[in-house]
Amino acid sequence: MALWQYTFHVLPKESVDALSPGFHLKKDEDGFDDRPYWKYNSFSRDFFHGMNNILIRNKSWSNQIDLYGNQESNCFEVFFENDNVISVSFRIDLTSDYESILLEIIEYCLHMGLMIIDESLNIVPLNMETVKTIIRNSSQVKKYNELSK
Repeated sequence: MALWQYTFHVLPKESVDALSPGFHLKKDEDGFDDRPYWKYNSFSRDFFHGMNNILIRNKSWSNQIDLYGNQESNCFEVFFENDNVISVSFRIDLTSDYESILLEIIEYCLHMGLMIIDESLNIVPLNMETVKTIIRNSSQVKKYNELSK
């Protein structure tokens, strides 16, 4: 992840409700493992093909990642094994005019029964103003603003 990007995890709401009652998500020394949430109900990578209407699909550095958008800018990544989703995240480019893309991603998540998790593993309401506030208050924005002065 670049200094100018903020990352969100995407999880299926139904799996989070079943596996994390009370929404207590945890990291270990390797970070946040979202595989159990995607394996709880198997999802094909085709589930995310509609993302191509928001961000154009591009070639990824890995054959096991469907990359929508630009890895160095706004992007949505679907990690998979044997065509089954194992992890999903998206990054917002703080230097871009990202609001329309962010709004479309939020609406997509609402429509598809997905939820987003911020970098502190807090469940984020699928509300544009809330998500923009999280981004504006992030350490990335503070660091980026300091370096650009």
